[in-house]
Amino acid sequence: MVFNDQRVTEHFYPKIWICVSDDFDEKRLIKAIVESIEGRPLFGEMDLAPLQKNLQELLNRKRYLLVLDDVWNEDQHKWANLRQVLKVGASGAFVLTTTRLKKVGSIMGTLQPYELSNLSQENCWLLFMQRAFVYQEEINPNLVAIGKEIVKKCGGVPLAAKTLGGLLCFKKESEWERVKDSEIWNLCGEENTIFPTLRPSYHHLPLDLRQCFVYCAVFPKDTQMEKEKLISL
Repeated sequence: MVFNDQRVTEHFYPKIWICVSDDFDEKRLIKAIVESIEGRPLFGEMDLAPLQKNLQELLNRKRYLLVLDDVWNEDQHKWANLRQVLKVGASGAFVLTTTRLKKVGSIMGTLQPYELSNLSQENCWLLFMQRAFVYQEEINPNLVAIGKEIVKKCGGVPLAAKTLGGLLCFKKESEWERVKDSEIWNLCGEENTIFPTLRPSYHHLPLDLRQCFVYCAVFPKDTQMEKEKLISL
């Protein structure tokens, strides 16, 4: 990952990566940033103002890199407040946001947003092959033909190619055919490529893991759970 590259580490300090998701709360977000910098949890309730002051002291005159991943909130006022807090950094400090929403990019950015395009079919196929034919000296030409049809349905989405490639590794030809011809591909919606891809992976899990997966789904997104507590549940 570029974030962990030595050149990035030498250029920026501190480096912070925060998953924001759709549950935007300024106090929770600032607390998470402070905890990441200090490398320890903050216990007890704290008001927003002391948290803001704490963060500014940690970032003051620092050439920091802050990655806000998976941003969904479109409230311009909230982001303006956060930007004001972050302005204490040194020249060259950088805030990078990732989002699927163009409006968020225009609200957050002072630079032109960089829009990632889908993979070409050729690159999508190469990514699929790396997972589907790993450790195989001889590749079945029938699987190649079926695999290329599956890759066409991935829509150039890397997650789709990687997930299906890993799922079909060492599987029989009949299972490849079943995935290719599955009615799941006919599902509609904005996430049309992702959900049909992930559903077979879920159905191939052992029953006990499927039950665990469903149980964990009742918790809010990005909930941090201690493993001992999860086991006891």
